[in-house]
Amino acid sequence: MKKNALRVLALALVASMLFAFASCTQEIHVRFVDKDGNDIDISGLGFSSVQTGTDTQPNNPALQQPSQEATTAASQQPSQEATTAAPQQGETTTAAPQQGDATTAAPQQGNKMPATTKEITDFYKKGVDDIKAGKAGYIKKEWQNVDAVNIGGSLVNSAVTGVLGSFMTTEDEAGEQDCAKGSDEAKNRIAAWTLTDLSKVKSATCVADGSNYKITIIMHDEDTPKKQGSVLGQVTGALLYWEDIETTLTTDPTVTKILTGFSGIHVIYKGYKIEATMTPDGKFISIDHTADVDIIIGEAKIIGISIKDKSGHMWNYCKFYNFKY
Repeated sequence: MKKNALRVLALALVASMLFAFASCTQEIHVRFVDKDGNDIDISGLGFSSVQTGTDTQPNNPALQQPSQEATTAASQQPSQEATTAAPQQGETTTAAPQQGDATTAAPQQGNKMPATTKEITDFYKKGVDDIKAGKAGYIKKEWQNVDAVNIGGSLVNSAVTGVLGSFMTTEDEAGEQDCAKGSDEAKNRIAAWTLTDLSKVKSATCVADGSNYKITIIMHDEDTPKKQGSVLGQVTGALLYWEDIETTLTTDPTVTKILTGFSGIHVIYKGYKIEATMTPDGKFISIDHTADVDIIIGEAKIIGISIKDKSGHMWNYCKFYNFKY
């Protein structure tokens, strides 16, 4: 019985640790809690005698995809809450289209709607550059949703799902980050667009949305981004880089007591999507970033147990709204 409990605990730890990377690229803390939210002491479970392995082989391109595809249906995104706070003196708040506005209505006369990929991305980039220059503030909200776990049997998957709650931020738990116009928060919390190779953009469209523009940019898939050369790193800041994964797997004292080797770990971003509603003069009304992420464990050795070809799937949502210029 104790051996089975250790196996479930170890599998849950590694799985939840890997999924945790996708929700935060900052410092990761691994812990276990009971159903009441109290910390569980794992110091007496005998992990201290396990030696850390050295057979790390990151980002194995030969990894076979798992047989069962993770679901790709996104959970229904919530409607954007209207802000009740009045803009500060000297600020203007870009108004969202009213309910019932025709999405095919022509934009304001005198402004040419961007049509080509270059025109659309240039238009979006100019809006972001204005914010980074201190011309606007906004509210930011970010959360995650794990909708598939394929680590083991139902017992293991249930354990993993429970531990994931310690790392994921649900929509209800996510707080609104108020980034005032001209502040460092407003300048830094929105990602710059530095991409120049537009062949990396899968599609870019712009349609009339009332008197505004609705822009949708979809990127090509990217397998396990690295800090040098990542395409997605040129359009968003909400990425899980391989270097951060490797550092935690090989140096975190809790992880290295349990994890004695790993290879073929992939974090696959599928069709990263940016949706923005903008006024014809280039001001943002809202921006939504949606990351569709497969996480795959090719192989891991945990306290003498080997697991292979395990996977899971998550969504990461990042919203910007209530822009004030």
